Amino acid sequence: MKEISVMDSRGRVTVGLKLGKKFGRKFFVVPMPNEIALIPVPEDPVKNLQEMWEKAGLNKYTRKQLRNMAEKEAEKEALEGWRKSQRRIRR
Repeated sequence: MKEISVMDSRGRVTVGLKLGKKFGRKFFVVPMPNEIALIPVPEDPVKNLQEMWEKAGLNKYTRKQLRNMAEKEAEKEALEGWRKSQRRIRR
């Protein structure tokens, strides 16, 4: 389903009745380098987040386990970034 929408003089863009019924009335507007993305805002964001959390399998970990996993990943990324910067310096 492709549609062309036009911005009016007040900066408003309409998405049409079909898309409005399908995705709702509220959207996050996400500016990107070459486009704009419209992300539907869930009616119940907390419930939506809980469902996403469960789908990802994160509900089986404790808060402490998640924190440790995040810290290890951050350390790994920091070390990798440092190594890349050292390689650039040596060249």
